[in-house]
Amino acid sequence: MKMKKMILSMAFAAAVAPAMAQYEGTTLDDRLGHGQDSLEARQNLSLFQTAINSNAFGEAYDAWKIVYEKAPFAQMGLYTNGAYMLFMLIQNEQDAAKKQGFFQELMKVYDDRLERLDGLNSFTAEHRRATAGDVIARKAYDYAFLGPQADPAFTLEKSYALFSDGIKRINEHGGREVEGFVLDAFFRTSYAMYQKDNNGFREQFLQDYLESKDVCDKMLQLAKEETDTAKARKIVDKYDAPLNTIEALFAESRAADREQIIAIFEPKIEANKDNLAYLKSALTLMAANDCDDAPVYYKAAEYAFKIEPTYESAIALAQKYYKEGQNAQSVKYYNEAIELCKSDTQKGNIALRVAAAMRKSGDTKSAFTYLDKAAEFNPDLVGKCFMQRANIATKAKDYAAAKRYCDQAAAADITLAGQAQRLKNNIITVEAHNAEYARQKAEYDRQQAEIKAEEDFWKAGGKK
Repeated sequence: MKMKKMILSMAFAAAVAPAMAQYEGTTLDDRLGHGQDSLEARQNLSLFQTAINSNAFGEAYDAWKIVYEKAPFAQMGLYTNGAYMLFMLIQNEQDAAKKQGFFQELMKVYDDRLERLDGLNSFTAEHRRATAGDVIARKAYDYAFLGPQADPAFTLEKSYALFSDGIKRINEHGGREVEGFVLDAFFRTSYAMYQKDNNGFREQFLQDYLESKDVCDKMLQLAKEETDTAKARKIVDKYDAPLNTIEALFAESRAADREQIIAIFEPKIEANKDNLAYLKSALTLMAANDCDDAPVYYKAAEYAFKIEPTYESAIALAQKYYKEGQNAQSVKYYNEAIELCKSDTQKGNIALRVAAAMRKSGDTKSAFTYLDKAAEFNPDLVGKCFMQRANIATKAKDYAAAKRYCDQAAAADITLAGQAQRLKNNIITVEAHNAEYARQKAEYDRQQAEIKAEEDFWKAGGKK
C-alpha cells in the first residue's frame, strides 16, 4: 500500500514539474490549448480585456476567473491587469466579507505569479518582464495600502517584512531600481514601525531613510543624464515627490535626535572596533544625522582609519582636528579624503560633502572653496553646488542671492528643480512675512510718534 502511494506521488510530481516549462516561449494559441475549454478561455480572455479597458471591474472579474483557472499561462495580463482589477474591486466593495475574499485572491495572484514567473517571462516582451523582487515589492504595496481595511490579520510587521524582502531582492538583482511609489509606501511603513518602537527601531529607521533617499537621488541623477527632456521629466515626476515625502516624514519623526543616536552608537562602536563594515555604516549614519562632531563619531573614525584609510574616516578625522583648532591637520585630512577617492566623480562628491561640513561649522569662505573644487572635479555637481550656496545665503538672510542661486541650481540640474522651487517658495513666504512685519512696525512707529507729539504738545502748555 505504501509503495502504491509512493508511485502515485512520483507520478503526480512528474506531471506537475513540466507544466510550467511546456509554456516557455510559446504562442497564445499554444497556451490556450484546444477543444471546448480553449474556446471558452479565448472568449473570456477577450471579454476580460474589453471590460478592463472600460473599467467594468465586476464584468472583468467573471471573465478573468474562468481564464485564470483554465489557462493560467495565457498572458502576463492575467496577473498585472488581474491585480489591478482586484485592487479596484476591493476599493469599491462595501461588504466586508467580499472585500476580504477579493483581498485574499489578490495576494494569491502575486504568489501564483512568483511561482510561475520564469514561464510567464519567457513569452513576455523584455521591457515588461519582472523579477521576483518587483512582484514582492508590488505585493507589499497592495498589502500595506489595502490590508488595514481588507485583512483582519493585517500586521505592520508583515507589511514591513514584505517591503524589505522585495527591495532587497531588487537591489541584489542589479540594473533595476525600486519604483518611486513603492519607496514612498515603504518609508511610510518604516515610519509607522519607528513610531511603534522609537528606541528599538531607530537605527533601522535611520538606515531605511538613507537607503530610500539614496535610491531617489540615484534615479534623479539618471534624469539629469537623460537627453530626452520628456523622459527626464517623467523620472523626476516619479522620484521627486517620494523624496520630498521621505524628507518630510524623517524631519517629522525627529529620529535624528543627537543624544538618542549617540546613545545607540556609544556601546556599539567599542564592541565593533575591528568591524570595518559596521564602522563605515555608523560613520555614514552619524554624519547624516548631525552627530559628526560627537566624540563617538571621532572614535569610530580613528578605529576605521586604523584598519583601512577611507574617505569617510579621513573626513571624520579632519572634522575632529578642525574642532580642536588644528586647522593644518584638518585641511590635511580633508585633502586626503579627496585623494582616497578613485575617480574625479567621487572626488567631486567628497568635496561637496566637505563643503557641507564647512558650511555647518560656519566657515563660509572654506565652504565656497570646496564647492568650487567639487564643480571642477565633477561638472555634473554644479547644480548641487548652487543649492549649497543657496542654503548658505538663506542662513545669512541674503534672500536675493539665495533666490538667484535657486534659479541657477534648477537651470543647471533638472533633478533639483523641485527642491530649488520649494526653498525659493519658503524664502518668498519669509520675505512676505518680513515685509508685512516691517509695514506693521512702520505703522506702529508712526502712531507712537503721533502720540509722543501730542504728549509733547500738551506738556508745552498746548503751544506749538
